Amino acid sequence: MDHFPVLQDLLVVFAVSGVVVFLLHRLKIPAVVGLLGAGLIVGPYGLGLVGEVEQVRLLAEVGVVVLLFTVGLEFSLSRMLAMWKVMFAVGLPQVLVCVVVGAIATRWRLGGTGPAVFVGMLVAMSSTAVVIKVLTDRGELGAPQGRLAIAVLLLQDLLVTVFMIVIPLLAPKGDSEASIWLPLARGVAVVVGVLAGSRYLVTPLLYHVVRTRNRELFLSTIFLMCVGTAVLTAWAGLSLALGAFLAGLALSESEYAHQMFSEVSPFRDTLSSLFFVSVGMLLDLRFVANHLGTVALAVLGVQALKFLAAAVPTLATGYPLRIAVLTGAALAQVGEFSFVMAGRGVELGVLGPEAYQTFLATAVLTMALTPLLIAGGPLLADRLTSIPALDRWARGRFEPETKTASGGLSDHVIIVGYGLGGRNLARVLRSVEIPYVILELNPDSVRRLQGLGEPIQYGDGTRPDVLHHAGIERAKALVLVTSDGAATRRAVQLARRLNPNLHIVARTRYATQIDELKALGADEIIPEDFVSSVEIFARVLREYQVPRNQILDLIDRIRSDQYEALRGLRPAKLNLLQQEIADQAEVETCLIRPDSPASGRTVSQLDLRASTGATLIAVRRAGRLLTNPDAGLTLQEGDVAVLFGDREQVDKASSLLDPTMFGPPGDGRPRDNGNGNGPAPPPSAT
Repeated sequence: MDHFPVLQDLLVVFAVSGVVVFLLHRLKIPAVVGLLGAGLIVGPYGLGLVGEVEQVRLLAEVGVVVLLFTVGLEFSLSRMLAMWKVMFAVGLPQVLVCVVVGAIATRWRLGGTGPAVFVGMLVAMSSTAVVIKVLTDRGELGAPQGRLAIAVLLLQDLLVTVFMIVIPLLAPKGDSEASIWLPLARGVAVVVGVLAGSRYLVTPLLYHVVRTRNRELFLSTIFLMCVGTAVLTAWAGLSLALGAFLAGLALSESEYAHQMFSEVSPFRDTLSSLFFVSVGMLLDLRFVANHLGTVALAVLGVQALKFLAAAVPTLATGYPLRIAVLTGAALAQVGEFSFVMAGRGVELGVLGPEAYQTFLATAVLTMALTPLLIAGGPLLADRLTSIPALDRWARGRFEPETKTASGGLSDHVIIVGYGLGGRNLARVLRSVEIPYVILELNPDSVRRLQGLGEPIQYGDGTRPDVLHHAGIERAKALVLVTSDGAATRRAVQLARRLNPNLHIVARTRYATQIDELKALGADEIIPEDFVSSVEIFARVLREYQVPRNQILDLIDRIRSDQYEALRGLRPAKLNLLQQEIADQAEVETCLIRPDSPASGRTVSQLDLRASTGATLIAVRRAGRLLTNPDAGLTLQEGDVAVLFGDREQVDKASSLLDPTMFGPPGDGRPRDNGNGNGPAPPPSAT
């Protein structure tokens, strides 16, 4: 190992990272935070377990290149178009406010406009990796705050390209303006060239590579494009990571994007983890201890700024105060792309050593606090909505739509959430003429559907006044089909208090949440994992020929016992007979031709069971299936007979119905080979 010290360092890095990530995983803390913590431990400012820090950083740079290439591949124009309203209504104000306020707040300390604007750009980015991980674990990715957060993160990732181009302009100026504008022009030209070349030259090249069906060649071509564009943008004065991101972005709409992503993902996950470890190595714990007040103030300031910068535009868009608070809490941290930008800023002299260490400490701590802040978001929202003046102001922004209440409806259904489940339920209720009212938090959907005559109103199902407007006292049922677990629990408790006789049906993500919702007052709970598991095992049992009534009985038992019915169940004994029949019996079809001996004869006249051993179980005639045909049914030309029996019996019956089916010897048709494995000679039709 003395000849390969970097291998020893990598061994230490991955060993410590594995232990730390595992321990934090037990505490439900994202892996990114664990990797940053591992870097703190093994780095030169921690225990000093890594000697070749620069070599590890070099590998981490490669990891960033691969990471941003895959981010670009996942980035598609179709996703942007689907979210463009939220991106510009919430995301753009959030970024602009962070840049402007961050620059104003730090200019006095940094002593220049360029470094201050750069710090504002660093603060504007949020962590896609951390936010998606936490929201996924909480089951809130499909909730309103989850969709809003994803749209804002998508815009931020796109603006990384713009920021990387702008960074050289913020660097200290040289002797001439040409020294700044020439690299900028060269960088813009390279960006345009990479986007155009990847789309119009590389995609056709990939077609010829794919035609070879050579996986090694395909993988080599991917890395050539990824690293090649990264080197090209670095030559233009930008960064390696930017080039890789642009290459992935240009190829995101090609038909090879999904395959490229799957090929590169294993390398990305391994190498990108080194990036977060290397960032942790850069943090000087002694600096944090000596500047604890500054770091604490920076952390609080960044989180407060980012919280307000996301919450206020969300509120202005028409979402309720609760969703605005949860969205702001989800985005109140510094992102991983900020580390890439910060490294570039240090290279160009935009950021000094002290400011860089302050940024690192702030970024790492805000990431680490994100899970706690998101978990505390519902409590914070409850506290803020309990302030009468603030709540009235927030609700007053959408008051006209809120007043479109249920009118004089009674015994109606209140549907909270208008996703796929809500739409399907509304469609069914409409078809059977059961009155209903929909509560939805997306103001655009509310306006559009109200114009179509849908009984929908804007409102948060966790608010008493909203439920009053929906006629909760006169309603017969409440159905909660939202993806927000905390909102579902609160709505159940509130609705039960407002109407003790209400029938409450709640959808939840996991079966483990059933007992809690029952205790809060829900009558029926439909866990998503339970429903999908029932559908899966039902389809599997049908494939193994388990009787339908037995499958339905199992489903009923499981629904009543919540999986307890599966304990001690022995499915192999249940379907042994059916499996044996499926292995030894055949179902075959035979067309009745004009010259068939069966044409014009009844089922009883043919007497297939006695002459061949096969059973005629059905006849298809003119598109209709006649099961268990009567003995008096006359077979006609064009009928299709469905036969059941073992192989030999079915072949005999087929030969009876169509004597030309196996043909005379020498005509190429299959014949019996004498060992029972082929069709038998046709029996005489008597």
